[in-house]
Amino acid sequence: MSLQHIVWLKKKDLCTDLYLQALLDEVAGLIELIPCIENISCGKNLTDRANGFTHGIIVTLTCHEALEAYISHPAHVSVGKKLLENADILAMDY
Repeated sequence: MSLQHIVWLKKKDLCTDLYLQALLDEVAGLIELIPCIENISCGKNLTDRANGFTHGIIVTLTCHEALEAYISHPAHVSVGKKLLENADILAMDY
């Protein structure tokens, strides 16, 4: 059964929209680098219902066991570090 890895981002003031979009593009590119990814969706929030969170990411992984491989993959670690520097983050996996 697939696992959904959901991330909410609240862009920090010093981060530009253009740079955050570049980071989201980098996240989207993970599908080419990490075999356990089935799908990635990234986007900007369009409503005022997210308590200030500005962007979201949904990564569909092949199974629950794939989460550790995804989280520890060097490409994910690299982009994750940049995201942490530029946004407040919430994550959920189900």
